[in-house]
Amino acid sequence: MKTFECILNIEPISHQSMRFRVIAPNNKKPFVSTYKPAKIVAYQKHLRELLFEQKKGKELIPSGVPITVDYLHYCFAYPKSMPKKNRIEGTPKVTKPDLQDNLNKAFFDALEGVIFEQDQNIWHIKEIKKYYQETSCIKLKLTY
Repeated sequence: MKTFECILNIEPISHQSMRFRVIAPNNKKPFVSTYKPAKIVAYQKHLRELLFEQKKGKELIPSGVPITVDYLHYCFAYPKSMPKKNRIEGTPKVTKPDLQDNLNKAFFDALEGVIFEQDQNIWHIKEIKKYYQETSCIKLKLTY
């Protein structure tokens, strides 16, 4: 079994549902188009850059290879409003963004094509958390 482990020094950002807009060109039938907000595109680009740095020559995990996520931790910096006496590393973050849907969507989409060919090969997630600590980051360990 092989593993890939990394710590990405970036603040996690969530990816909401696809955005839709109606485009009505002059004298033509209007149509609906989907788009990804520029903030998410920039976040995923930066994530890919950080992943390439930490990849250290490892090859892309090919399609068809089952991938286990041993852990995925979304770490958020303490909010300024949190008193220093209450700042205990690992304090669960129970506010937005959603853990299962929005955080994972943006993150796993960014990994696709950098770490593995397709995120559909992830068959098991052992541990996933979001919590507070001194600095924001994402911690990941994959086994394949």
